[in-house]
Amino acid sequence: MSAPILVCGDNALGACVEESLRAQGATTRRLHCRSFELQPADLAGAAALILVGDGDSANVSLALRSRHFEPGLPIVMRIFDSALVQYLDETLPGVRVLSMSGVAAPLFAQAAREVLASPGTRAPSGLPLRSRRRYRVDKTLIVALLSLFVLVFPSAAYYSHELNLRYLDALYFVWTTVMTVGYGDIALKDASDTAKVYGMFLMLGGASFIAVLFALLSDFVLTRRLEVLQGRTPERGDGHIIMVGAGNVGYRVAGLLRDAGRRLVVIEREGESLRARELAAAGDHVIVADATAEETLAIAALPRAALVLALADSDAVNLQVALLARRCGVPVIMRSDSAELATHMQARGDAIAISPLTPATQAFVSAALAAARRSVR
Repeated sequence: MSAPILVCGDNALGACVEESLRAQGATTRRLHCRSFELQPADLAGAAALILVGDGDSANVSLALRSRHFEPGLPIVMRIFDSALVQYLDETLPGVRVLSMSGVAAPLFAQAAREVLASPGTRAPSGLPLRSRRRYRVDKTLIVALLSLFVLVFPSAAYYSHELNLRYLDALYFVWTTVMTVGYGDIALKDASDTAKVYGMFLMLGGASFIAVLFALLSDFVLTRRLEVLQGRTPERGDGHIIMVGAGNVGYRVAGLLRDAGRRLVVIEREGESLRARELAAAGDHVIVADATAEETLAIAALPRAALVLALADSDAVNLQVALLARRCGVPVIMRSDSAELATHMQARGDAIAISPLTPATQAFVSAALAAARRSVR
């Protein structure tokens, strides 16, 4: 095939596609330009155009401008948004639309189904994870309570003597003073000046204590509310799937597994993630936190999980999660953008490691070669 296949995309997928095309004997040429820079000469004599940039809008713009210059040029392009895919299929004939996540997600979902269907699968107890969430005592609250104790009980003894009251009545009087709800039945109108001055001191101390108490109470309520909104509530069930990462791949995998009746606990670091909100709306337990922290995995009930899917965009994060899961005896399916790392972990038996680049590269290359052959004929 003498006519070159143009590859546009300065990323790992673009490099892998170009390398694979050359390995299969195809002539390739890299296209380094944006849509407004594209000229007819850039497309002259091309057998096909592969657009694998990271942005949907950039790929669409390049496809439309290319089609304007070369109406018959076969185009294979990378698009994630499903609505955009449907629109392009209806309005731009001769364009093959693929996505790396769309190609890779079924592989992860199939691997998960195979692991869960294997006879030895269980919800392992494993080793307990350390959690620093429990029994955390607020030192400010302890100091405030001790200060209240020192303020109230000696003051009750003083007023019991000064006002000739029973100790319980004096304690009641001091308590109403400190809590700023007096005076009604017992007052200091006829008491000595010392008692009145001491009463003013009680009022000031009581107001200070109430301010601290309400501040701590508000902080507790707001913190608890934030934890609930971010899904940081302990998972009570067992046999669930923990999925780390709510990106393009994770979002698609979650949909496939949910359709198969599986219950998911999703851990996503970015609280503003659109996909995380969509997964939460679909009924999944979404935890906004750092998946590499043992505290987070304890919330997700890792020791009782049936499977962990480490699908974050970072290989380092996925590796840390895989090692923690292995320590608890939970099987792991891990995403690795590095094909070498995936092979290494698979060979050691540390995890079922899949690189999305490999199947995505095969899909784009196959589509481009098929389109180029049809255009030649």
